[in-house]
Amino acid sequence: MKSPQNRRRFLAALGVGTATLAGCMDVIGSTDPDADDEDEGTNGNETGGEDENKSGSGNREIVAPAIEAGDLVDDFEAIEWNPMHDHTTVSSDEEALVGESSMLVESENEDAAGAFRVFSEGQDFSGKDLSFAVRVESPLPARVVLDVRAPGASDRLVSARSIPGEFDGWLRVEGGYTGKRGEPNLGNVQEIRIHVEPRGDAEGPIRFRIDDLRVTERSDQGKVILTFDDAVESQYTTARPMLEERGWPGVAAIIPGSLNQPGRLNIDQCRQLRDAGWDVSAHPHTALPEMDPDERVDYLQNAHDYIANRISEDGARHYFAPYNRMDADSIADVREVFETSFIFGGQPNVAPPLDGHMLPRVNGHDAGSIASMLDLAAEYGQVLTLMVHGVGDTESEDSRNDVTEEDFEAVLDAIESRDLEVTTVSGLIDD
Repeated sequence: MKSPQNRRRFLAALGVGTATLAGCMDVIGSTDPDADDEDEGTNGNETGGEDENKSGSGNREIVAPAIEAGDLVDDFEAIEWNPMHDHTTVSSDEEALVGESSMLVESENEDAAGAFRVFSEGQDFSGKDLSFAVRVESPLPARVVLDVRAPGASDRLVSARSIPGEFDGWLRVEGGYTGKRGEPNLGNVQEIRIHVEPRGDAEGPIRFRIDDLRVTERSDQGKVILTFDDAVESQYTTARPMLEERGWPGVAAIIPGSLNQPGRLNIDQCRQLRDAGWDVSAHPHTALPEMDPDERVDYLQNAHDYIANRISEDGARHYFAPYNRMDADSIADVREVFETSFIFGGQPNVAPPLDGHMLPRVNGHDAGSIASMLDLAAEYGQVLTLMVHGVGDTESEDSRNDVTEEDFEAVLDAIESRDLEVTTVSGLIDD
């Protein structure tokens, strides 16, 4: 059961009182903290304001993905940030998630644009997680990068979050670290940088807003969630016994209409997964942005109810977006039906989540590609949600598997070699 303290934290983050492509696959998008820092404006020695952390939320209206947990670092009512490049402007903007204004960052440059704030006396964020709200207008898809310098460029942590191509709404980016340089001391954070860069074929001027920068208490232990999409039968026949050998649960994100078909899970197998401690959750296979808005909530509710009535009420609380597609109107409908939702994001996340929606997943096919994120999740008490489909033969023409048994075993070994707890989504938010 979730402790009262953690449960209150999750509910407060939601504002309730005290990789995915039909293959659901994408590439991990992390930013190397060792990248060249040239042509980024000042070297961080100029002051951009040195307010102490601002605590509490006062009388502000909490609208997701804003949160009321933790301490407010910057409400962007006064802009104390500087542009990272000469081609970039940073200004106050009336379009805000909370309060009277947000920070608007703009540039005609199509490579990257961002802003930084210097804390000349340093900020003590030890034992804390950083998060903020972002709205990327252009380009899309994009990558939002948080760069925490503690105290400087040689000792820093980087968090890189992918934004889907159709999503131009506000999103909470929870600082799950994807890169590290040196020996960062979060007790002495001297500078924070946030920048946006295009992903894939995206092009055009860069324009985005930032609001509600906060710190919250860090979890004592890092966690891993193993998710399996599309109700592939090998999740029961192969993955389940592999996890049972280690005493671990998984999460089966099922397409309700695919059950009881050849090569897919059947209802009895789903119930046995539930009884083995797995979540069985919703992964209905229509891309929500394509749907008639008047039909979308009913569609989501039917998927939820199918699982809740036949398999698991706990697992039915969670939604996994197909095709890595989501827009602002669709996520508003998802919030009406589900307690949490997931999409490819390419980074770890705060544990438990602060907002609960559009939580990031990464591909879990290769132990080497996720090794550094496993290390960082263990070191900084974060959760890494891995995504696969089927486990086993990947060569046959009719195979729905996307990772071999040998490669998946290596992923499990990599997890076990670190101080990480394997849990489910329900376990993450209810523990």
